[in-house]
Amino acid sequence: MILVIGYGSLGRKVVNNAKNIDKVTVIDKNEAVFESLENGDFNYVIGDASELDVLERAKVKEADTLLVLTNDYELNRKIVEITSELNSKAYIIARGIIKYPELYNGLDINKIIYPLESAAKDAVNEIEKSKLRRKLAELKEVANKAKKSFNEHYSEKEDETQENHKAPFLILMHRNPDPDAMASAMALKTIFDKWGVNSEIAYGGKIGYDENKAMVNLLSIKLNQIDEINLSRYCSIAVVDSSSAKTLPIDIEGSKLAVIIDHHNDSDIVAKYMDIMPEIGATATILTNYLLGLDITPNRDLATALYYAITSDTNYFKRKTSKKDFEAASYLQGLMDPKVLEMIENPDMDTETMEILGKAIMNRKIIKGNLALSYVGTLKNRDALPRAAEFLLKMEGISTTYIFGIAENEIHISSRTKDLRVDVGNIMKTAFGGGGHQSSAAASVELGIFQSVSDKQSLRKLVEEAIQAKIFETMGIEEEEPAGQD
Repeated sequence: MILVIGYGSLGRKVVNNAKNIDKVTVIDKNEAVFESLENGDFNYVIGDASELDVLERAKVKEADTLLVLTNDYELNRKIVEITSELNSKAYIIARGIIKYPELYNGLDINKIIYPLESAAKDAVNEIEKSKLRRKLAELKEVANKAKKSFNEHYSEKEDETQENHKAPFLILMHRNPDPDAMASAMALKTIFDKWGVNSEIAYGGKIGYDENKAMVNLLSIKLNQIDEINLSRYCSIAVVDSSSAKTLPIDIEGSKLAVIIDHHNDSDIVAKYMDIMPEIGATATILTNYLLGLDITPNRDLATALYYAITSDTNYFKRKTSKKDFEAASYLQGLMDPKVLEMIENPDMDTETMEILGKAIMNRKIIKGNLALSYVGTLKNRDALPRAAEFLLKMEGISTTYIFGIAENEIHISSRTKDLRVDVGNIMKTAFGGGGHQSSAAASVELGIFQSVSDKQSLRKLVEEAIQAKIFETMGIEEEEPAGQD
C-alpha cells in the first residue's frame, strides 16, 4: 500500500500515477480537496497526519511506501519522525526545500524530492524502486529458506554423499524452451549465485530451432534434461517464463514450488513467491530489472542472452512491448556482444531446412492473392516449418502463410502473418488446438485414419484438403480454386 500525505498539486500528480502501481491512501486535513473526486479509485482520510489516530486510520503500519508531500516543511519533518517510528520498514519519500538542506538531518529517510515539475515522476520512480526492493527481499527470503532447508536435510543424511543432494533450487523452464525462458533462467541463477544459493537449470522436450541451439552453444548455457535428473535432489523449484502447469514438463509437487516469474496471463499454479506481469513483453525484462535492483551488472553472455530474449519475444518491439522492455533492451545493448548476437540470429542452415524451404516454395498455393499455403511432405526437423513460414512471408503480396508437413504420425503446422487484422494464434487454437501470438503460431494434429494411406500423392491430397478446409472454415473463407503458384 502507498500512503500519500498531502493532496495538493504535487500530491495529486503523484497519486494519479501511483494508483496504477498499487493501492493508495491519502491523508489531508482539508476536506475540500476531496470533494471533486468522481470515483473511489483510492482511499482517503481527513485529518492532521501528525496525529497518531489519523495515521492509524490510514493504516500507516501497512504502508510499503510513504510519501510526505505537504507544503508545511516543519510539519513534514514531524510526520517523518512519527511515521518512521510507527513503520520502520516503509520506504519514506519526503518533500524538501532547497533553502533548508538540513531539514531532515538525523532522520532515516530514503529519498528527498523537490517540488519541481519532475518531482511527481521522481516520486513514482522511487515508488517503483521501493516495490522492486520489496519483491527482491521476498525472493531472497524464499531463496534463503530453501538453502537452509537443503543444509538441514543434508546434515541429517551424513551417510549419503553430496552427489545425492544436488542443490537447494532447480530452475525449471517450460517444455521446448525459447530464448526468453533460457535467458530468464540464466539471470535467476546469477541472482541465486549472488546470494550464495546453488541452483541448476532444467528443461523438458527439446531445444528447437537453429537460433535457440546457437544461443545455447555460443553462450555456453548449462542446461539439464529433466528426464535425466533426480528431482528428489532439489529442495525447491523456481519456474521462469511460465505459470501454467500445462506448459511444464513435469507435475510439480506443491510444497516444492517456491518461485514463479512470468509475463504470460495464463496462470493456474501458485508458489510462495510469484511475480507475474502480463503487461511486460518478456520475462527477461523482469529479470533484467531484478539485476538492476540488486546492482548486478550482467556479464557479456548474460546480457546478450537477455537482449536477444527481449527482442525475439517482442518480435523486435513490434508485439506487446512496454516501456520497461525498451528500457531494459537499451540498458543491455551497451553490455551485450553484437557479433555473437549476429551469429545467434543468423545460424547456419542445415540441408533439410534448405530442402523444406524449396518444397514450400514449389508447393505453395496462393489464396485470395495474399494467403499462402504449402504442404512440404514428411520431415525430420520440424523446426524447418517456421523458417519456411517466415520465408514465404517475404514473397510479394503475401501477408499470411501456413506451412505444414508430417513427422512422427502427426501433421505439424506453422503460421506467420504481417496482417494486423489476422490473429494466427487464435486461428491455430480454434482450428487445431494450437496456439501462439497474433503474428506467429503453431499446431500439431494426429494423422488419424490418414496413417493407413501409403501412396504419397493420395496422402498429400488428403492432408492438404483437410488442413486447408479447417483453416478456411476458421478464417471464414469460402472454398475456391487456388490462384496458382505465381
